[in-house]
Order: sequence, then structure tokens, then C-alpha cells
Amino acid sequence: MLDMHEMMNPMLVLAQSADNSHAEGARLLLDLLAILATAAAVAAIFRRLHLGMIPGYVVAGAIVGPHALGLVQSPENVENISRLAVILLMFTIGLMLEARSLRSGMISSLAVGVISTVATVLLMWPVGLLFGSGSSASLAISMAIAMSSTAVLMRVMQERRELRSAHGRLCLAIAIAQDLLAVVMLAAIPLIARLGGVTIGPIGQEQSIDAGVPAAIEWTGAIGRSLGAIIGIVVVGYAILPRVLNWLGRSKDGSGGFGELLLLLAAATGLGAALATGAVGFSPEMGAFLAGFMLSLTPFRHQIVGQLQPMRDLLLAVFFTGVGLTLDPTVMVGHWAKIGLGVIVVLGLKSLVVGGTAWILGAPARTSVLSGVYLSMGGEFSLVVLASALAAGLITPEANAAVVSVIVITLVVGPLLVPWAHRMAERGASWPLAPWIRNSALREASPEPEAASAALAGCGNVVIAGFGPVGRHVAEQLERKGVPITVIELNPSTVRRQTTLGRTIVYGDVANPEVLESAGVRHAEAVIITVPDEEAVLKACRVVRELAPAVFIAARTSFLSQALRAREFGADYVTVEEIATGDLMARDVLDKIVARRASRAETHPPDAA
Repeated sequence: MLDMHEMMNPMLVLAQSADNSHAEGARLLLDLLAILATAAAVAAIFRRLHLGMIPGYVVAGAIVGPHALGLVQSPENVENISRLAVILLMFTIGLMLEARSLRSGMISSLAVGVISTVATVLLMWPVGLLFGSGSSASLAISMAIAMSSTAVLMRVMQERRELRSAHGRLCLAIAIAQDLLAVVMLAAIPLIARLGGVTIGPIGQEQSIDAGVPAAIEWTGAIGRSLGAIIGIVVVGYAILPRVLNWLGRSKDGSGGFGELLLLLAAATGLGAALATGAVGFSPEMGAFLAGFMLSLTPFRHQIVGQLQPMRDLLLAVFFTGVGLTLDPTVMVGHWAKIGLGVIVVLGLKSLVVGGTAWILGAPARTSVLSGVYLSMGGEFSLVVLASALAAGLITPEANAAVVSVIVITLVVGPLLVPWAHRMAERGASWPLAPWIRNSALREASPEPEAASAALAGCGNVVIAGFGPVGRHVAEQLERKGVPITVIELNPSTVRRQTTLGRTIVYGDVANPEVLESAGVRHAEAVIITVPDEEAVLKACRVVRELAPAVFIAARTSFLSQALRAREFGADYVTVEEIATGDLMARDVLDKIVARRASRAETHPPDAA
């Protein structure tokens, strides 16, 4: 028979395990509290100083990191959240990629991204040797530096409203090409380590090996499995995903909680694809990007992007704060000359390479200058590639800290160069195109000036939010007069039916900024909000007015009190249903009375005098 001590021993183990789990959970919450509170405070200061918020996140991380105040005790917990942020970023980038653009200029833009990235790697490789790194280490560092920040790029262009400009489209395409090449670079790190005679393992425990045929066979097999997984994701996404979404969207009332279900399905699709590619040895970011691109082929893409935006912004704040945790002030002070020179080399070389490649392949000089400067900084995948190279033993912790410092400083300095880049671009607007380019998609996709072209393209368009009885009647009246319209509707069945009829219609919530942007609200003549939800109308009026201060907003409300609030939120004209019903009823009743009197007069004429 077991004694009391033996019986209690397993219980003590379970209790200790529970206490450890509770302590780890509490530590993670404290770390996140320190990160978010400090990030909010520092980012607010940076915003007041008209600096980028993302550099503020990095500075916040440096403040609470182990090399400063030491408020964050478990950076490895933050690292997991940071990786999720990058996966979600790639997912949303895939969502924003339009299939039509692949057939009109996107291929040429992607070519600029691939060629400029490869050229940057080849040019930075010998520069790394000059800084004292070995051949393999220099190659890994040059691959990391070739990446640019998609998050900073998107934030800058959104604030300046340049996402749909010529250089905005080109920059986004180059960033996508770089992110895809980052996946290849991450897969190449183990091969570079093997060819360099280093096994993958903890730093300081590397062992020399013979990089022979077995490594090549293993590499080929890994590529085959990865390509198979990618093909499987594409086939499943293209053949099954749209049918599943259409099936889920069939509901009698048009809502049925489909918005929440759509978000859950999109998140599950992105994470599932990330896990699938990660399981076969490829990058999870690649799987998330492919899943986003598959969802971009459906009518629900804009709504999903808008729903994921707050979550993505929060995770990216944690990611860049986590980047700041790795900054070591002692390394920056001890190698300040090399780091400063490295910042100048990175910003200058990448600007020249990206801008020069764009011009050589047919982009106008103005677009080339802006693209080069916008993409001159380091990026999220720079840090991911460096972390992989550090884990593989290709670079030392000291070298990693120095390169991370260079990348972080470029993230701070890069956005500050944007106003200067626009002045330079205006001066170079008259520079000639590359003489050897006869017909370029970049030239056709880059009319100058972009703002005037965009405004003329949307002139006269009216956006109608809601396609119920009221919205449908308004649309029919405008179409009879030849006014082009774009409809925003939250009923997936209506979107599917009207799309087959050839009407321009966008699925999504009218209060979703991404949906409004995709409907062209910035360049519309008017926005007519006909949805029967009072709160949605008020929120939509505010969002539309923020996005397009000059657009004419007409709204529908049920009561006069709501109409007054709608005017406060930005509506120029409000139709009040109770007043409109009274006016219409009075007019119709008077018409009926007059008609009735006339009918009686004809039936019973008065006697002749």
C-alpha cells in the first residue's frame, strides 16, 4: 500500500506545474502591458513631433528592453506574437493584390522588384566583406538588407493617400516581390550554412561538415515538398474556397452573422495555409500570402481587409516594439562609425538600385525617384532573415546587433526623406524616359500627373451604400440619366446577382474605410447612404467625410433627431422618412381627392341653369 508521501507526490508535481503556468501567463501579461503602454506613450510623442509611429514603437522597445529599463523579462514570448504579426501582414498583402493588375502592368512591376532585390544583394555582398564579415555572413547580411519595410511603406502611403498613385502601385509591387524573395532567402539560409561548412545549431556549437551530394539531395527534396504544398494551397483556394464562401453567404435576410463568419473563415484559411507551408519546411509567411491572394479573387476581399486592419495594426505595434527589445546601446556606441556609415550606404545604394532599375525597365523618372526613396529602408523580413542567419551560425551576435541597429535607424530616417524625395521627383519630372524602351507597361500604368488622372477617371461617379428597395430605386433613376454608379452592399447574394448582371458592386460594410476606398469614394461626385441602420448611417457619414472632405453626402434616416446628428457627422442632405412619408402621403391624397371630384363631375354633371 502506498504511503501518504507517495500519493501526494504526483499532486505536488501538478500543483508546481500549474503554478509555473500561472507565473508564465502573468509574466506574458506584464510584458505586453509594458510594451503596449510604453509604445502608446512614445508613439504619441513621435506623432506630435510629426515623426513616424513605427520608429516610435522601436524606440519604445529599446526603452523597456533588457539593455535599458529591463521591464520586459521574456522577449521570447514577444517573439511569437511578432511572428504572427508578420504572417498576418503577408496575409493582408495577398488580399490587396488584384488579379486584374497581374495582367496589366503588375508583371513588369514585379520584375523591377526581383531584379532590384537581386542587384542589391550582389552589390551589398562585397560591401559586407569590406566591413570585415566572412563570405557566407556577408551574403546573409546582404540578403537581409535587400528587404524593405512593407508596413512602413503602407503606413506612409496611406497617410499621404498615395496607395493608388503610379509610384504607390509600383512600390507595393516591389514590396510584394521582396516579401516573396524573402521566403526563398529563408529557405536558402540552411544551404548557405552547409556550403559554408557550418551545421545549424546553437551559436558556439557549430561543427564543420562536408557539403556534398546529401545536402543537395535534401535541398531538392525540400523544394519539391514545398512546391507541392504551394500547388495544393492554390488548387484548394481556387477551386473550393469561393464555393464555400458563396454557400455560406446564402441566407434569406442577407446578413445572418455572415460578417463574423467571414472573418473567422478568413483567419482560419490564412493560419491553415501558414501551417501547411511551415510543415513542409517552407515559410509560413508564404502560405499566408497565398491564402490572402486566393481570398482576393472573391468579392469579399475588401471587407476582410477592413475587419483585419485593427488586429494587424496592434500586432505590428508589438512586432516593432519587439524589434526595439533587441537594440543594445553599448553596441551602437561601440560601433557608431560603422553603423552610421552602414546607414548611409544602405539608404543611398538601395535608392539608386531600386530607382535605377525602375527607370531602366520603363518607369518615368518621377515614379522611379519616389520608388527608390520609399524602398530605401530596411524591413520586417530583414530582421527575420537575420534571426534565421543567427540561429544557423552564419553571423555572430555582435554582428547581428550592429546590422539590426542599421536597419532600425533606416526605419527612422527613411520616412523623413519622403518630403525631400517629392521635391526631387518634381525636379526630375521632365527627365526623359529610357530611350531603349518602346512600349512599357510601367509607362502606360504611370500617367503623369497621377492625381489629376485619378480625379478625371472617377469624375461623375456616385457611390450608393445599400441596395435595398430605396437604394435600388435611386440607382435606377441615376442610371436612366446616364450617371455611373458604384454600389456597396452587405448582402452576399445581392452582390453575386448584381455582379452577374454587370453592375459595379462591392461587398462590405459602408462604415469600413477599406470598402469605401475600393468603391472610389475619394473621387466620387456624391455618396448616397440608403441603409436602414441609423447607427451605420451616422458612422458612415463620419468615415466618408474623413476620407473625402469635398464629396457630397446624402443620407437616409427614420427620424428628424437622427437627421440632425447625421448633419453634424458630415451629411450635406438628409431625407427623413417620417417627413418624406408625410409629404408624399399629402401629395398623393390631394391628387386622389382632385381625381375623385373630377370623376364625380363627369358622372353627375350639374343641371343647366
